[in-house]
Amino acid sequence: MSERRVTSSPAGERLAVLEARLATLEHDVHGMRLKVDAMHDILMQAKGARWAIIAAAGFAGFLAGAGAKLLPLIGR
Repeated sequence: MSERRVTSSPAGERLAVLEARLATLEHDVHGMRLKVDAMHDILMQAKGARWAIIAAAGFAGFLAGAGAKLLPLIGR
């Protein structure tokens, strides 16, 4: 069987490296949380606009479908 070799660095250095990684991770997660909160706030402010966007997207889809149906007739 192969034995696992422990790195030559003392336990204190390994702990310091893990603490630094954890601090970086906490900073990154905090930044992501702020961005998600900002996006959530924007979506909550635009409740009425959400329906207008859905209606516009539906109408655009209808026009695209009608245009695709009529496109072969125009090319003749």
